[in-house]
Amino acid sequence: MIIDRQHYVLCSHCDLVIELSDITVGHKAVCPRCNATLAKNNSNMKFSAVMYAICSLIMIIVACGFIFIDIRIVGNFIGVSVLDIPKTLFSDNYSYISALFILFVLLFPIFNLSIIVLLCSKLQLTKYRKRDLLVVYEKCQHWCMPEIFLTGILVSFVKLMSYGSIGVTGTFWAFCLFVFFYIKSLVIFSPETIWNEIHRSNFATDTPKVGKTGICQNLKLCKCCQAILPVHYVKCPRCKQKSNIRDRDKIQWTLALLVTSLILYIPANLFGIMITVVFGSSSTSTIMDGVIYMWQAGDIPVALVIFIASVVIPILKIISLSWLCYFALAVKRKNKQHCLRMKRLYTAVEFIGKWSMIDIFVVAVICSLVRNQQMMGVYPDIGVTFFATVVIITMIASQKFDPRLIWDRPKNRK
Repeated sequence: MIIDRQHYVLCSHCDLVIELSDITVGHKAVCPRCNATLAKNNSNMKFSAVMYAICSLIMIIVACGFIFIDIRIVGNFIGVSVLDIPKTLFSDNYSYISALFILFVLLFPIFNLSIIVLLCSKLQLTKYRKRDLLVVYEKCQHWCMPEIFLTGILVSFVKLMSYGSIGVTGTFWAFCLFVFFYIKSLVIFSPETIWNEIHRSNFATDTPKVGKTGICQNLKLCKCCQAILPVHYVKCPRCKQKSNIRDRDKIQWTLALLVTSLILYIPANLFGIMITVVFGSSSTSTIMDGVIYMWQAGDIPVALVIFIASVVIPILKIISLSWLCYFALAVKRKNKQHCLRMKRLYTAVEFIGKWSMIDIFVVAVICSLVRNQQMMGVYPDIGVTFFATVVIITMIASQKFDPRLIWDRPKNRK
């Protein structure tokens, strides 16, 4: 089966004008210049996406209602549900981390799943409602982290074994299914299909010239709905969001945020992230203390995961984004191979950036479970707040960077 989609698109990564047509079901169209995915054709997209989204919502309701992890410490049984984790953090006066957990693990994913159900079901929604839902979906998508929390749970099991006997219930497997169905629904769902139902994607007054950049033809891309717009349009007619031909001014924001994250990264590593109290005696552990503990205990793979996610990735992300800003602003002689390397670097930074939150989720799980009152207790420390802020700031910094600047020639810079 082949669908006929003869329309023009502007690549969001390199600004090349491309004409799309005849995308076979199960295949996708990629940019010939930077290899970025432009469009895909999934058979029965709406039905498959809504089914996976509904299944995912059912699983998260089950996962939030019952105990999903338990631990036995010196004969005492302690069990927590997903909702008990933010409650514990809030009671420890870490409402900031509690709010991040609720937003990133629960609310934002549930919002996006609900939006998929509304847009892909047979409900009669006006084009204005569809537009608003798609804008919210786009805003929330970067901040959904249920899969990272699940990985954090698995990593925390290794350290929890030193405190007592760990057990999981059927609710834990319900949460695993929630994450699986959530990822499947996101992979299948195509916002472009819904946007095209609302309005056309090409608002150019003249036929775009294929193989040339949009900036050379006085065209720009709407970052929200991917529509092609003339440069004089202040707002996109389709999604009503403001758009610029280039976000060069945001490079200053990126650099400022990187400097801020680098400053905050120092106390994030110097201060402890957990306080362990045993028979009234307390000890503080930093991120590196956790890595060293895992390494000495023989859990080398887990130690490497924590070290890479919590130490290597934040530093590499700051260095990589700084290098991308330098390449976009200062390098005058660019060839395709150099630009492709920078594009791959930016894609990697976008993908791995939020995985640094894994250490925050490990702390949240351990602090919620190890609460044996007078005998033993684990509590979050101030370093976890600094580290979470570093991760969020670097994520915002990467979103501020415009990858099209990588491909711009000096004569096209405006």
